[in-house]
Amino acid sequence: MARRVQHPRTEPAHGFLYEPGQLQVTRGHAEVEDLLNQVSQYQKHPFNPRQADAFRSSFTDRLSLLWGPPGTGKTTVLAGVILGWIENAWQSGEPITVGVGASNYNAIDNVLREVADLIDRRRASVLGEPPGNVRIARMRSESAKPPLDERIEDVVRTAPAARVLAGAMHERTECVVVGGTWMQLGRLAEAVSGDGTPVARWFDLLVIDEASQVPVASAAAYFLLLREDGHVILAGDHKQLGPIYGFEMRDSVQGLFDCIFSYMQETHGKDPVALDRNYRTNTEISGWPKERFYSEGYDAFFPERRLDIALPPATGSPPDGWPENLPWSDLFLRILDPEIPVVVISYGVHTSTLSNPFEAQMVAALALLYRRILEQDGNGPGDQEFWSEHIGIVTPHRAQMSTIRNLLVDAAGMPMDPPPFVDTVDRFQGQERDLMIASYVVADRDFVAAEEAFILNSKRFNVTLTRARSKFIMFVSDAILQHLPADADVARDAAHLQLFAENYCTTIDEEIELPYFDGGRLTTMRCRLRGKQDAP
Repeated sequence: MARRVQHPRTEPAHGFLYEPGQLQVTRGHAEVEDLLNQVSQYQKHPFNPRQADAFRSSFTDRLSLLWGPPGTGKTTVLAGVILGWIENAWQSGEPITVGVGASNYNAIDNVLREVADLIDRRRASVLGEPPGNVRIARMRSESAKPPLDERIEDVVRTAPAARVLAGAMHERTECVVVGGTWMQLGRLAEAVSGDGTPVARWFDLLVIDEASQVPVASAAAYFLLLREDGHVILAGDHKQLGPIYGFEMRDSVQGLFDCIFSYMQETHGKDPVALDRNYRTNTEISGWPKERFYSEGYDAFFPERRLDIALPPATGSPPDGWPENLPWSDLFLRILDPEIPVVVISYGVHTSTLSNPFEAQMVAALALLYRRILEQDGNGPGDQEFWSEHIGIVTPHRAQMSTIRNLLVDAAGMPMDPPPFVDTVDRFQGQERDLMIASYVVADRDFVAAEEAFILNSKRFNVTLTRARSKFIMFVSDAILQHLPADADVARDAAHLQLFAENYCTTIDEEIELPYFDGGRLTTMRCRLRGKQDAP
């Protein structure tokens, strides 16, 4: 009989995965309340009570969970925690290394950018220049895009600079905040370890953002980079999208195939600090998630937030220079009205599956109209700012993504560099825009039935809706809204989307006809416009 090889435990990774309740706090820290008060001076808004609790727990618990529903300031809290740890390091004279992880570079860069903002505000405060240096870097593969923020050092893993950075983290001569995926950081650890192991004692504090999208195995790879007395913060929202697997998950093996956030909650009974104040959206957008997903709190801090635009008068004619191959209707002004923060446009069943010309033309026309309105005073945003701050377009299928992008470039005349930000909602998680437009594409009953679990997924809809700061517009067919799934779980999921249109968006309910080009011929689609309009 072959002998079973006994592998030694790798600590503290093993303890975090299997015995998190037994982890002991061994590091000494300055008075946490003093650190909290100091960091609060540099925040745009001082920490609210729940955010302050999250700050404290990062020092008092080896493992802390931060449940951050959309817009509750999760990234702001994480940046504040990181600065608090750095302030403590400056006071003690012992430099630290902070790791920032996530499932994607966008989420990592969001945290690093907020840390850079806080350090800039600290420099501008009465305290002046910090007593020590802080190096903010992001590790990436050769094929990945560099960070857009010049304050974040761009480090390619295979370049000599990566080994230099690894040396700085090992020698601990300065405070380092480094972001990267588990794969890039793990491969660097293998390269510098000397024996090819992915273990490196780098991180005093490890922050994993969007932890509801990070599989347990990926988190374990991050844990291998912790110092013996390292602390971990897992920030996420289990009501949003989880990890993406290329196969159907039937048995999670006691949570090991779940996301790390849910694993710690459900397998080990770790209670998160729950943020409860929504700083992103207005009342109309936040009302539905509050009712369906977040029963505790989630009230809008800016209840009357609106798109900051002035609509031109309706004349019955297209604006000057409107593209001939894009339809026009004065109803576009009604749909874009800032005083109707939530709009649902539904229409009859037809044969569209992966691509939908009607929805694509409506989305492209509204995006162009919004861009032109923003440029009315001659001080409109640049192309990069328009797509990164003002508008986002989500759709579930790549064919529709291509159709919309092509219309925006070829018909609407928008530049391809930077490319219009049209993507799946999975890529939008963790981001926000003033205006979000969702194209649900599918209008064929049989096709809806074939992909009902995907297109009617409640988490996917929750993320889609809560990306919007000021206005949300959704195009969806009756084939989706009227679909009755046979599976009870799918039916419960479907209700979140279907009842949103039919029961929540009832302030405005109008029958309208919208023009579009069908095979080059201008025709109309009979639609129903529903809206939510609560705030005075």
